Amino acid sequence: MDRWLHSSLTGCPWPGALALGLLTAIAGASASAGEKAFRLPDTDLKQPIIWGAECEGPDGGGLAFGGQDQRADDGRPPTRVREGGAWKAIHDELRAANPLQKFHDRAWALRTRQKNAAACARALYFQGLPPAEGKTRFDAEIAEMQTAVARDLDALVAEMEKLSGLAEYETRQAARARSLLLRAAEKTRPLPAAPDGGPSAETVKAMSAAQADLEKAAESLDAEPPPRALSPIAYDPKTRVYVLFGGDHLDYLTNDTWEFSPASKRWRERRPPSGPPPRAGHRLRATGDGTLILTGGYTYTSSTDYCGGQYMNLGDGDWTYDAAAGTWAGAGAGRAQAPGARVYRTGPFHPDFFLEGPRPDAGAVEARLKALPVNTWVPMNPPQIPRLDRCWGTAVLDPDRDQVLVWAGGHSSHGGTDVLHYHLSTNRWALPYPVEFPLGQLYSNTSYPAGFNFNLRPWVTGHTYQNYGYDPTVRKMLFTGQPEHFYLYDPDAADWAGRGRKPPAMVYNDCFYTLTLCPTPRGMICWTHQGRVLRFEAAAGAWAELQIAGKLPDASVDSSTVVYDSRRDRLVFFRAPYGKTYDGQVHALDLKTLAAAALSPGNMAAAGPGAFPIDRACYDPESDLVLMAGLLPPVGGEPARTPAYDAAGNRWVSLKIACEIGKDAKPLTPRGPGHSSGLMYDGRRRILWGVDTFHCQVYALRLDAKRADVAAMK
Repeated sequence: MDRWLHSSLTGCPWPGALALGLLTAIAGASASAGEKAFRLPDTDLKQPIIWGAECEGPDGGGLAFGGQDQRADDGRPPTRVREGGAWKAIHDELRAANPLQKFHDRAWALRTRQKNAAACARALYFQGLPPAEGKTRFDAEIAEMQTAVARDLDALVAEMEKLSGLAEYETRQAARARSLLLRAAEKTRPLPAAPDGGPSAETVKAMSAAQADLEKAAESLDAEPPPRALSPIAYDPKTRVYVLFGGDHLDYLTNDTWEFSPASKRWRERRPPSGPPPRAGHRLRATGDGTLILTGGYTYTSSTDYCGGQYMNLGDGDWTYDAAAGTWAGAGAGRAQAPGARVYRTGPFHPDFFLEGPRPDAGAVEARLKALPVNTWVPMNPPQIPRLDRCWGTAVLDPDRDQVLVWAGGHSSHGGTDVLHYHLSTNRWALPYPVEFPLGQLYSNTSYPAGFNFNLRPWVTGHTYQNYGYDPTVRKMLFTGQPEHFYLYDPDAADWAGRGRKPPAMVYNDCFYTLTLCPTPRGMICWTHQGRVLRFEAAAGAWAELQIAGKLPDASVDSSTVVYDSRRDRLVFFRAPYGKTYDGQVHALDLKTLAAAALSPGNMAAAGPGAFPIDRACYDPESDLVLMAGLLPPVGGEPARTPAYDAAGNRWVSLKIACEIGKDAKPLTPRGPGHSSGLMYDGRRRILWGVDTFHCQVYALRLDAKRADVAAMK
């Protein structure tokens, strides 16, 4: 066979024959129809571009496309051709030659506005407002945003209807884009609403469906195919074109067909009447007679098993593509689908799962919170619990939007890019967008991909520990665990919103273990493994190191934490050496003078050795206590007490805080398995919230220190 008939996947240890039974050998949990779920092999992360494809062509030529560029600001490798033995990016050339490119850019901007409007509708829905207030907010905010999108959508359609002088291909693509733009408009005119006129689950679904149509419209107008991963390329010598089919968009699988002509240096989307179902990881082989054979490939399983296989071989036979006719046929024709189909993950990996159940009711939940018994951790038992577990992370409070954000997982737990939103007023979890998983690195420890993916989202690190937090000065969540950059998450858009370079003090190997964040009114604080302290300066959008007087301990993996003491405008640090016992020492940094000091509580010896974990804590300004996430060993048959640091008395104390006992005879508190919890003080309600991120269980505590039998540790 001629050498240019082959294709390969870059950044992958396997060839294009990815699904010819090779993957089924990596068997996991049982899937449907007798097939086995599997996990993809690890990817070589030393290569800048992972999950992409390269194909050799005649006369030393070649084409490369797809995957994730770990170094690029947009995460997206451009189309590259090989000329003179070197690879050359031609995306600027492709865009300049595309008469529809400006319409693509406008359609994509509309898609982003639609996505943001849908995010606002989702947030309003989960606030569970009374009918009158919900309708007022819906009309003033959501309907207004949707009306503005519709107005500009109509203007774009009208302008495109006047297009003339286009070549046949561009005329056809423009017509398809117009039909998709109109379909998007139909789904939101009028917006489906609840009977009382407020937002409903159907409102959110309709707005998200319109977003998908706008994405497809923009893709029809682009100079290049949409980004994708694990989608091989093959060269057909008879028609002299490269062929690309389907692939993994990370949040969905697709089944579009594209051809690239090396002679004209242009992509062309082919739209056969039907073709193979969406997939990735397939084999695409040219026969030399003008046809190409597609074999195998995977689909999603949406497994919630621990370290379960998230992929399953389709096993639907060979599909044959006629490059001249642009048509598909094959043994799997009974399962053929129209082009443009998408396959998403299902269940708790899709946002619609969390829209199920009764409409959120803030009134009922607020009444429940007001009736909380004092000094008792009460499990809230929210419906529609997220899966998989998000262990070895924390949870942070977004007081501006009355919600908790959870960006945890990594290693052997959830490895997606999604940030969970827990709405305090309605006891409901929300997922902002379909889950994305890294291909081949899922459930790994320190080998998650770096940089943005091509959907402009960062991957979780080995774990997130305490390296992210909500900064009230920028009203965004900051994530610092990636090697070179910090990332910002915008809760309003419910998506990642940009990144910046970290200073050298925050750049070191496996920094995700020890970079520890703590919000303050002056900005987010970061504590490093060298005992250095930096603050995020909102005006500059950058981190600046604080020149402290004195010495602070270093942040230690699994065994340190820091809180903000609002009464004294200071940071309070707790730290035990990794793998060693705690000595009870406490340090403080005065944020007015930047003086650091060891506080040496009088009974510090009573806090160790190993009496309780030093990894999560929360300052309660009402009681002037720092509550630790953990329990002391029970004594004399009495229930285990809660350790705390008495800020006023500079002493270690314990409190009598009750909790339910689970079926396994263990206390039900926010302390999850391992280092998987977050504690937060809710000033609006004057209660403490705790999240066990392993089980995604939420707890509420109304603390009354005067009735909690506060006693000095002995």
